[in-house]
Amino acid sequence: MPSLASSNSSAGRAGSPPGVYKYVILEVSDKIGRHFWQNPGVPLDAEDWDKLPDRFGFEPAREAEWRDLLAALRRAVDTELSPRQRQVFVALVVNAVPLDALVIELSSNRNAIYKTMFDARRKLRAALAANGYMGQDTAGRS
Repeated sequence: MPSLASSNSSAGRAGSPPGVYKYVILEVSDKIGRHFWQNPGVPLDAEDWDKLPDRFGFEPAREAEWRDLLAALRRAVDTELSPRQRQVFVALVVNAVPLDALVIELSSNRNAIYKTMFDARRKLRAALAANGYMGQDTAGRS
């Protein structure tokens, strides 16, 4: 583990609280990402759409509605998203893969993953709105 004192910049000095916080955050996120991929709970290629209702707290009394919405969402994911957008969306939303673990697995960075999700959400909202699942006023919002 690198020493805090080895950094020459003022932001990384051991006595500088922002440097310490930054160092700890980066080290912890790196270790969490590595730990996840050493013992992954969910493979990236497995999709578990059936767990979404529980994760989002859909009411059992409205099961027919949310099943219809989830079917439409799944169709939109399969038809509207690029392969990369689909991979990121399924990993983060459907399989609940931690963001930092996905960044490491895809050899990417957080900003690229955020942008990919932003674009995917925009496409999905537009597709759902076009098919009557959302109000048209929410289709342009991301």
